[in-house]
This record gives sequence, structure tokens and C-alpha cells, in this order.
Amino acid sequence: MASKMIYFTVNGIPERAEFPGDCPAQDLKDLFRSAAEAGPHDILKLYNPKGNIINISPSLEPNSPTSCYKLEVVAADYNSAELTGALGFNLSSMEKRLQGLEKKILSEAGETPVVVDEMKKQVDSFREKLENVEHLSWLGFFKDLSEGPHKLSPFYHKRTLHKTREECEHVREKFLQTR
Repeated sequence: MASKMIYFTVNGIPERAEFPGDCPAQDLKDLFRSAAEAGPHDILKLYNPKGNIINISPSLEPNSPTSCYKLEVVAADYNSAELTGALGFNLSSMEKRLQGLEKKILSEAGETPVVVDEMKKQVDSFREKLENVEHLSWLGFFKDLSEGPHKLSPFYHKRTLHKTREECEHVREKFLQTR
């Protein structure tokens, strides 16, 4: 049987797939899944040039490079067993419980209690802290150069910083105390 050539893009990158006309549907889906670097549980969608969703099957119409299909990974599934093992609890069941509690609090109280607002602020603060790199300062990954008695120059400058005599003596004394 003759082979089919399909032209498509994945994340804006042009690709092409060649497969026999009698190729099993699952093999063809695996081919597109591989091209999108998607996992076995991820959801793929294939769009024609008009923007309509089309089925990934052996009956897929061959096209040309000027009328490419568009392949997208629209939902990435995670292995819940692996995630549960790594976290120590089931994330989806916890999310359902929290949503239920939130609905119950809102229906009984009529408005969000102060305690819940404080918890939300703490969670937002924690999220902001995690997104920021300042908490890595103990590893030496972050150093605020604007603090201190005199502003330090950036590391890329060739000139050296001179310490005062007092600073040098202080460092020497500390060193001698550690011996």
C-alpha cells in the first residue's frame, strides 16, 4: 500500500510524518505523540488549516507544506501514583476536600472568615517566597549588593574593592580566634 505524507507543526516547528496507508490507528497516534514529545496519557489535538479539530487516524488526508496541520498537547496527565508516592498524599483528593470545605465555609458564614483570609495571605506570601531566589542566599546564589555601609561594585568590574584597615584587623582577629 502507498504511504502518506502529512505536514504539521508542533510548537511552531515544522514537522512531517510518513506512514503506510494501512498503519494501525494506535501506531499513528503514537507517531504524533512522539513528534509532540508527549507522554502516553497526554491529550493531543490536531487542527486543520481552517482551525478545526481533526481525528488522528489512518484516514487522515495528505496535505502539503503550505497547508500544514497544527498539533498541540492540550492536557498533560501526570502519573497520580508516582505523585502520591512523592508527596506522601493524594493531591486530587486533597483538592476535592479543600473545595468542599471552602463551599461549606462560604455557605455557613456567608463570607470568608478572617482566619481563611489570613491563611490565603500566608499561602500567597509562601508562594512569592518560593518564586523569589532570595531564600537561596545561604547557598550563595543571591546576594543583595545594595546593602552595607558602602555600595559594592558589580562583579564584572575589573577594579578591586579596598577594605579599610579596621576591616582587615577584624578579619585577622576572627581568623586567629578560630585556630
